Amino acid sequence: MTSSAVLGAGALLGLGLAWHAGLFNSSAASAAEMAAVRDAAAHRAEDRAFTEVYLTQATRALRIAPGENLQQLLTRAGASPSDASLALASIGSVYNPRRLETGDAINVSFTLANGAPKLSGVAFRSEPGSSVTASRTEDGAFISRQVQMPVSFEIARISQPVEQGLYATARRYGATDREIDALADAFAYDVDFQRDVRPGDHFELVFERFYDDEGNTVRTGDMLFIALESRQGRRAFYSFLAPGDSQPTWYDEDGDSARRFLMKTPVNGARLSSAFGMRLHPVLGYSAMHRGVDFAAPIGSPILAAGDGTVERAGPFSTYGNYVKIRHANGYETAYAHMSRVAVFTGARVRQGQIIGYVGETGRATGPHLHYEVLKHGDQINPMSLQVPNGRNLTGRALELFQIERARIDTIRLVRDREATPHAQTVSASAAAGE
Repeated sequence: MTSSAVLGAGALLGLGLAWHAGLFNSSAASAAEMAAVRDAAAHRAEDRAFTEVYLTQATRALRIAPGENLQQLLTRAGASPSDASLALASIGSVYNPRRLETGDAINVSFTLANGAPKLSGVAFRSEPGSSVTASRTEDGAFISRQVQMPVSFEIARISQPVEQGLYATARRYGATDREIDALADAFAYDVDFQRDVRPGDHFELVFERFYDDEGNTVRTGDMLFIALESRQGRRAFYSFLAPGDSQPTWYDEDGDSARRFLMKTPVNGARLSSAFGMRLHPVLGYSAMHRGVDFAAPIGSPILAAGDGTVERAGPFSTYGNYVKIRHANGYETAYAHMSRVAVFTGARVRQGQIIGYVGETGRATGPHLHYEVLKHGDQINPMSLQVPNGRNLTGRALELFQIERARIDTIRLVRDREATPHAQTVSASAAAGE
């Protein structure tokens, strides 16, 4: 006997005892008896409804197999081909199911009608922070929606030795392309990532992170701190919005800007394929002075202006192919050759880091690369040994505000370092505090 049946019987017994005790007159006793009967019937119906739902619903948790798509998974789970097609068409209105990958988890629900399972719902995590659900309606169709999940916030810290490569290591420990690009941009003025960074070197990133209930990064916010320790030494920068500036800039612990007058590497992710100096020319076949440096990179990789300046030439130029030359302050010029496409015009003003063209192999070239030259008063000099002044250095009240922000960031780093698990704790507490 169910709990509701026991309650109903108890109610009737109580009413009978009350009647014999003379507590009710005849009309009141009749009404009370009828109410008790109705309540007992309602409890029995409720019990039956919940029991039927439990017994007629089934959910299966599956993962997409290699070479399998969502429709094939639904039919493997037991859905009819027509139901699988209907559900897939509905899901396609809010999410492209082709984005699902091998191993993704899919929850499939069925209603058991007359002993035969009928597809009633599909649910899966579409991306960090959101999920897709498809439910069958009363008319037999499916309705789908993508639901944004609640997210949590933290200040994340990654402090690790470089393994096979800086990019792959940073991604492995939770950084996104956004943080890695910020690291590359900040150090582009004095670090050649292909030549200067090796396995065993150390990097640190501190940034805002929003994550879902499974710990997956949904998005990232502001960068607070970056550091890189290589054979060139250790460099660390703090993000700070100085009074009067419109966006934060990187500064070292003394308040000196990370920005330099000219960038050392004007194309991200490139490999130094030919240095400045005498070399055996790959096309002409004899030794000649190479008055620039070559960076090997895929065709179409963006080429950045090494510094602020005015475009003196833009377009085809002799054996250089598609070529751009920029005049900077203090007698400096930079030149960029063998582009697949030029993105500026003669006379244009450009800002440091602005895209001026794309890597190619036009002119006298044996493969896709950027030929990069730095000239001072008309003479080519070695870009990789160039010593140029940096940007703004903080003073006065701006420096005082920076020191307050630096202390706050160092406190965060120290706390995160103490919270780190033993295998990830690679920076000492004193280093994290900037001592």
